[in-house]
Amino acid sequence: DAAHIVPAIHKVAEQNPSINLRLVIRDENEALMNHFLTNGGKAIPKLIALDENNQVITTFGPRPKLLTQIVEDFKAKFGKLTPEFKHELQVWYNKDKGQSTIEDLREVLGN
Repeated sequence: DAAHIVPAIHKVAEQNPSINLRLVIRDENEALMNHFLTNGGKAIPKLIALDENNQVITTFGPRPKLLTQIVEDFKAKFGKLTPEFKHELQVWYNKDKGQSTIEDLREVLGN
């Protein structure tokens, strides 16, 4: 997911001068990641939006809402993601070209 999501996050940040984008590496920041688990896991990417006082405003990730629902439905039906399904996720991302991510980011960031 990160290969597709991070460029979209970067694009939104570039277009908004009030956003100060900083990236941290999950495996080098375990304590931070433990505060922002996704369904009990350290899924990435994870956007953590902070205000000027470093208070959490919102979070986003690891993928767009639409794709999250598709993945959850698949897991509910088949138990885990198959290599074939993972390939289909890549096809979905390629066709979407980051638009779903950008729309979701604008929604959660209020832009």
